[in-house]
Amino acid sequence: MLDMIMITIFAMAIFLVIYHHLLYPVLLKLATRNNKVRPPSIKKRRYIFSAEDQKLNSFSIVIPAFNEAKFIAEKIRNLSFIDYPSDKYELILLCDGCHDETYNIAKQTLSELACQDLNCQLINFQDNRGKVAVLKEGVIKAKFDNIVFSDVSALLPVNCLLMLDSHFTNTLVGAVSGGYKFIKKGTAGEQYYWQYQSMVKTRESSLASVLGAHGAFYALRKSCYEDIPADTINDDFLIPMNVIKQGYRVIYEPRVVAIELEQVNLEQDMTRRLRIAAGNFQQLIYLLPLLSPKYGWNAINFASGKALRAITPFILVLIFISNMYLAAFYSFFLALFVCQVLLYGMVWLINVFHLAPKLKVLKLLCYLITGYWVALKGCLKFIFGRQEKVWTKI
Repeated sequence: MLDMIMITIFAMAIFLVIYHHLLYPVLLKLATRNNKVRPPSIKKRRYIFSAEDQKLNSFSIVIPAFNEAKFIAEKIRNLSFIDYPSDKYELILLCDGCHDETYNIAKQTLSELACQDLNCQLINFQDNRGKVAVLKEGVIKAKFDNIVFSDVSALLPVNCLLMLDSHFTNTLVGAVSGGYKFIKKGTAGEQYYWQYQSMVKTRESSLASVLGAHGAFYALRKSCYEDIPADTINDDFLIPMNVIKQGYRVIYEPRVVAIELEQVNLEQDMTRRLRIAAGNFQQLIYLLPLLSPKYGWNAINFASGKALRAITPFILVLIFISNMYLAAFYSFFLALFVCQVLLYGMVWLINVFHLAPKLKVLKLLCYLITGYWVALKGCLKFIFGRQEKVWTKI
């Protein structure tokens, strides 16, 4: 009897892993096969003033900053060069108890001739209040009807607001997320994974809504903004998902890409991935109502994508434990268990000795397995209350 229970657990766990990584993307492909909806055209303004400018939407760009002295000047200059009427957008820059020269550099940069037309509210908090509190403060101070969130270290393309305007003319759209790339390419496994994620996001968006956004660059209607818990880890996921709960669509727009300038070392990357993993598990708890059938494709996308990804580390543990038990009784499961041990051992050796595998499949497997190992630690860190409550720069 116990054998059958363990075989059932093993089979179901294997199916869920295969479904999340392979079958779900195939389902999205089939579902969007006859989707003929084309994204709206992005206006080409070319910095020329015209009467048409008055028809454009207005945006408040809210940017929290914590110890960003390295990138803050470049970010301000970047925003001052956006191809959009200067009276149609503002910058709300909130320095959250910085220990470096972020505020002073920002103040000096805003006085530069090229930046003097940029409407900016520069706010300096003495204490580190936390990112969620700072974002809320920025939304309160915003004077326009649409909010743009962006990271200091991400440069935006000059047509980013024109793109947002083209989408917000559709009253069913509540939020829009842009594409995202690093200025320097990551590992091959990381590149394959981001290509896969971009494909999934594009198809989710065309069916219903993309799930979440990237903090580098996304926007929403101010009327759709809902306060989130102060201890929220992945704010750039929870805020857009609240838009979906209100019945609006969240659109993914890969034609406009934010470029991430900051490069992190291995230790920083692990810390970042631990935090994201903890946030994935936290948001699963917060957003369980989205699994209701009344949300249609959004419920399917959430269950198949984000929810399964959050619990996959535990599913892999179940596979390993059930396989280890069954290996004592069946030669087939013994062979599978040996394969698991060899695979995990190989990935461990690759990471320990910083090896560079040649095979594309091996690169991807190494990236995924390492990611899920870090995700398991991040989830446990959240479950046992070890996650930091106030944001720190990673």
